[in-house]
Amino acid sequence: MYLINTHNGIKSKNIPPVDINEYPAIKKHLDKYWDKISKRDDKGDTPYNLRNCIYTDLFLEQNIVWQRITHQNTFCLSDKGFCILDSMAFINCDETYKYLLLAVLNSSLMYFYFKKVTTNYGEAGFRLSNQFVEMTPVPNHISNELNKFVKIVLSNADNQLIKEIDLIVSELYNLSKYEKEYIIKNYK
Repeated sequence: MYLINTHNGIKSKNIPPVDINEYPAIKKHLDKYWDKISKRDDKGDTPYNLRNCIYTDLFLEQNIVWQRITHQNTFCLSDKGFCILDSMAFINCDETYKYLLLAVLNSSLMYFYFKKVTTNYGEAGFRLSNQFVEMTPVPNHISNELNKFVKIVLSNADNQLIKEIDLIVSELYNLSKYEKEYIIKNYK
């Protein structure tokens, strides 16, 4: 029900570490595990603090999130302040690229790509680890038309628009007519 974040502070933002003495009930609970927490290699300034994490504040931003074990590439946007499960992963990116990246990552072309490069678990699906998403080749030019379509689809999942997004993405990668037809026919 609760997430306890006894962070070690963020020095670059002048955010001090959490002082566990200000939370006596949590301290009492953690004290039950003193033998373990005092020996941790990854502790912060005190055994109660988590180690330094310069991207702590990114967890609460709007992010592109996905399930790591999946049958399909289903990337979506989280709400601000929403924490994801440990079985998920996220990307934080500039607003300018967010919709382009969503379109590319959810496309038939990327489904084809992920099925080729990731670990396949048969009926269970495939493992979409961070490393595979990070090395995904993404075009560096932005299509305003694509951004517009993705924003519309996010508010109202329109199958025709989804098909158009797939075609625009395949054009960004300069696929031939045969390649487009093959991927859309076999990987969506």
